[in-house]
Amino acid sequence: IPKKNSLERLILSPRGRDHTVTSLVLYSTRMVLSSFGILCRWAGVRGTIPQSIVVISVFASIVSARRGQRIIALLISLLGLRMVGEFIHGSLYGNEFWDDEYDSVAQAWGKDRKSSDGADYGSLK
Repeated sequence: IPKKNSLERLILSPRGRDHTVTSLVLYSTRMVLSSFGILCRWAGVRGTIPQSIVVISVFASIVSARRGQRIIALLISLLGLRMVGEFIHGSLYGNEFWDDEYDSVAQAWGKDRKSSDGADYGSLK
């Protein structure tokens, strides 16, 4: 029996998936990739900067950084892209589509804006 088949069988079996180190590797890889995707989506600012540009530029900054500086490079590139995205979004749309801002008239956040007289300020365009 070749080793490849036995290892593949072990990984694909329910017992092997639950009781081996491969489960730890699989779950940690999924966690890292999903966290990276969430951070890149956050840096894209509601789709203002395309996802592919964000992922490529963040990945390039991580790869090009020195060994001890990769986390700092990741954070700085995400924050820099977020600032650029916020600037572009603000200059294109103004205060439109900002559902996460506080409305001082209705004294509520985002789409939950209804004033004391019953008027719905969340549906203004």
